[in-house]
Amino acid sequence: MMRDKRLEVAERACALYNKYGIRSVTMDDVVRELGISKKTLYQYFNDKSELISAALDCESQRRTQEHKVAIDKSTNAIDQMLNYYDLQMRMIKEHNPSLIYDLKKYYPEIHNSFLDKKRKGIYESVLANLIQGKSEGLYRDDLNEKIIARLNLMRVEAFINSGIFNHEEIMTKAFFKEMFTYHIYGIVSEKGRKILEQNIDKLK
Repeated sequence: MMRDKRLEVAERACALYNKYGIRSVTMDDVVRELGISKKTLYQYFNDKSELISAALDCESQRRTQEHKVAIDKSTNAIDQMLNYYDLQMRMIKEHNPSLIYDLKKYYPEIHNSFLDKKRKGIYESVLANLIQGKSEGLYRDDLNEKIIARLNLMRVEAFINSGIFNHEEIMTKAFFKEMFTYHIYGIVSEKGRKILEQNIDKLK
């Protein structure tokens, strides 16, 4: 029971952080949102740092579950990528840049841990898709999936950190579509290209 309540607190706190950023949301704001006392809150979490870590874990688990659903309903590796594209479009709408900014500036250790988990998740997801696509004959049989998975991760982080594109540009559908098609057209085989172009309307 206590574990369920702890999870509920973390999930509700995560919603507040996503909406308003981390710095501006106090523990008082959290207890008001939940309708509990501060004493009760501190029974579940020792301090704000611990609550932030738990909230980010909830966010990661939610995204992992959504990604699993997208994979489970896919018929092949390309369909999986198209479903992933749709999922990312929805996540872009929910993204609040102040959350990551606050996390990096005021809670660098939590930020680094969160970033490491995120990198690992993206790498493993892309790697699994590449391996599947090669086995299905939809991706080039000469591609090095481990290098491509790392290049993809590097490219995503470079867009964010280079300063060449501003945040508003990166968060647009047009930008993500170009980044996505740049990746997938570089890895598909002739067979895969035909399937991709039959389903290209899913990117609109």
